[in-house]
Amino acid sequence: MSEEARAAVESFLRVNPGRFALLPDDDGRGARLLEVGTGKELRIRWDEIASATLKQNPVRPAPYLVLVFGDGRQVALADVGFAFAPSTVSTGPLPDLPATFCFRDFRHLASAAEALLHEEGREPEAIAAVMLGIALLDGARAAGLDVSAEERELEGLLRRVEERGAR
Repeated sequence: MSEEARAAVESFLRVNPGRFALLPDDDGRGARLLEVGTGKELRIRWDEIASATLKQNPVRPAPYLVLVFGDGRQVALADVGFAFAPSTVSTGPLPDLPATFCFRDFRHLASAAEALLHEEGREPEAIAAVMLGIALLDGARAAGLDVSAEERELEGLLRRVEERGAR
């Protein structure tokens, strides 16, 4: 699929400029996809992509490109940046868990948890936001994205929740 995947990615980026940058590897067998708004990077090998499918969401006007890798990983290139499924491997089932997340969602969850920690008695809601953040980061990591900075931020939020004595 390497040539077809490469052509699909390059075409998508030409038609939808500004959100991603494609930085080819020296050997030409892969590239780095850079999410311009966040600096997040996904390293890809063209021959590892099993399919690259253009899709349309009835809720959002912009199309997105779903990359499915041979190892089962999936990530979408969307108007919100990288989009990926959450993972509940660390959290267990969560109520109201969306089917997909992006890093903009992480910013919202972290900000919400931070704001809730400034209000007495809102610790359970802050914990819920942190748990969604954990599922988001686990999903991003499973998709092949680096989440170390966001993990440090979540750890700080968890420490603050623990200091407040929340369970």
